Amino acid sequence: MKSVLFLVAACASTLPIPLLALHGAADAQTGKMSNASTLRFDDVPALNGITPVPSPYSYLQFSSYNIFAPHDPALSDIISENDLNCAVSAPNALIGSRGNHANSSDMASFRVANASSMAEDGLYPYFTLLSLQVKPMDAPPPGTTITFKGYSHEHDDADFQWHVDFISGYHLPLLVKMQEFSGEAWDKLIMVDVTADFGKGALDWEFCLDDLELQFFEKSGDGRDGLLIAQKVLDMNGQGPKY
Repeated sequence: MKSVLFLVAACASTLPIPLLALHGAADAQTGKMSNASTLRFDDVPALNGITPVPSPYSYLQFSSYNIFAPHDPALSDIISENDLNCAVSAPNALIGSRGNHANSSDMASFRVANASSMAEDGLYPYFTLLSLQVKPMDAPPPGTTITFKGYSHEHDDADFQWHVDFISGYHLPLLVKMQEFSGEAWDKLIMVDVTADFGKGALDWEFCLDDLELQFFEKSGDGRDGLLIAQKVLDMNGQGPKY
């Protein structure tokens, strides 16, 4: 597991990433057939500017997130005009925070929602996180840190960890390329959690995400390894990881 520091200055420019549809492409490392796609959340109507994330959404369950439309007039007096850029691919993005501020383990996360349904669709019940767009909301205090932790089917503790520190001020979304920035591929994941906090007390700070680029893998052979992983996912969904 690697933990890598990355410092971001205010208003660092980024470009949106393209929508991918690589159906039937073979992964160079595993040789398995893979499907890569970018979740943009624009297909969900955000009534009055904000709405819960459907579950499942593209095989995933999102906790402590909502879909929001930054440009919706209903949010004009709620979010800063400097956060209109959260929706890298307009109109929608995700807004996240710890759901229960009194419980530091209540992270914003996305995980495999139903391993059985993935198996029925011929997919292994895990995914690779390739990239995403992220930024803190409003003007964060100095030293606000956004931390990503990835959990595989093999362990209860985080297998991957990476964080980025933001200076005070308004920011543009940062395109995070997981393998390039952390030095390792975030693969065979069943869950990723994200926190944004600041200060000695690690106080919660809201953040937004968009354009999650993920990769899923088609099952081959008799699928036994997929079934074993599915059981692990079911166990983890019931008990949660150990923080």
